[in-house]
Amino acid sequence: MNASATTRFSDIATFGFEVEFLALFRESGTKLPLKLGSGDCSRPTQQILEEPYDLNKSSDDNHEVHMKRLHYFGREIAKKLTEVGIATAYREKGHPKDETPNLDDGEPRLGCFDKFCYASYKENAIVPEETMIWTDPTTNGKRMAVRPETQVGYFWLGFEFVSKTYRYQELGFSKSDLEITCRTLRTEFLVSINAGKESKAASSRCGTHIHWGLSGTEYDLLTVKRVLTLMWVAEETLMDLHATWRQNAKYNALLQQGTNIATVNISKLPSWITNLSKGKWTHDMEQNVPSRVQGSLHCNKPKIHWLWRAETMNDLAMLVGEAKKSRRASVAITELLPATSNFPGKVRRSQLNTIEFRHMQGSLHPTLIVAWISITAEIMRRCVDSSPEDFTNVLESIATCVSDEKSTVQELLNELGIAPETRSVLNTFHQQHLDWEADSSISMFLPEL
Repeated sequence: MNASATTRFSDIATFGFEVEFLALFRESGTKLPLKLGSGDCSRPTQQILEEPYDLNKSSDDNHEVHMKRLHYFGREIAKKLTEVGIATAYREKGHPKDETPNLDDGEPRLGCFDKFCYASYKENAIVPEETMIWTDPTTNGKRMAVRPETQVGYFWLGFEFVSKTYRYQELGFSKSDLEITCRTLRTEFLVSINAGKESKAASSRCGTHIHWGLSGTEYDLLTVKRVLTLMWVAEETLMDLHATWRQNAKYNALLQQGTNIATVNISKLPSWITNLSKGKWTHDMEQNVPSRVQGSLHCNKPKIHWLWRAETMNDLAMLVGEAKKSRRASVAITELLPATSNFPGKVRRSQLNTIEFRHMQGSLHPTLIVAWISITAEIMRRCVDSSPEDFTNVLESIATCVSDEKSTVQELLNELGIAPETRSVLNTFHQQHLDWEADSSISMFLPEL
């Protein structure tokens, strides 16, 4: 990007993260002890909170019961986090769908998190995890609760910890906050990141999402094209850092697998893909993309050319939207579109001006989450700060690395300039370990930290 000749990513970058998790609770008056699965050989030490006897009415239907439980226990979780020093509110809505941003005429639309144009992001929040609810077609659109299977007298609820907005320089503070947050959740509640399951009807497995914004300015088209190009080349190898199931996760379509551009979903692609006439975009591509990447084909088509041919953010959102509904994919850019956009994949009436990385599985390991934040930060830094020559060189190095069948994800991280201490964390939390943690037949519950 080039906000100015002197502005650096480290000066203007802001970030936030969303950590999905599930928690088990007890129905009012339940006396039977929790039965453990075959893999849970020792009884969890965490207390299982019980709902108040008067929380629900006999006339409440399943959805009403579910929502009352979400709101009650969401407030309890937020209160507990606040008690340990992590100021947290409970919000019934995950994002500011109806909140009017506080904008002065001279301000950038929504990128300036320092001025907190959306008050929602001044503080941490616990919000309901919406993928735990689905529409039952047999009830004429009535929204019904989806819960992982459990014994009578107990129930799971899905939540999301949505962090406040941090400056780039506050990465150390975010790590400290994450350590307290994860420890509190794992000590005070019976939590899981794998109790849900992936199915055609609904998805209740957990993910971790990282948002990057620019304070005081908006992303330009060139920067977004750089991010998408770098991730197009590196993403498949980077997925070795995450649990295997995330490669086919709902709402996490990988760029070269489940997006409109990958599947050549003609009805949802810009009309110009069949006529790539030359223009300024060819010069921009030649300045920023090495020849070997420019000339690469995907399913016999020049997909890199398609990314650089895009004339608007809307074009890019069409290209990288997931194929079924054009919703957010692994690298989500719909929050760069105006709040009033009629783009079919834009479900939030907001414009946060963030690029979202949705690759990571659910986790309550603070060091692992911070390691992934650090990697996405370095990706963003290179795309924002680099001169065309420097960006071309790093993309050439990345392309050479991932094309070598003997290369590893650790070698790719080295090419990206990831610090040794971060790479060491990822050696500890290697994919085999993450797959083990994601296997609910081994254990659904996370031990205390």
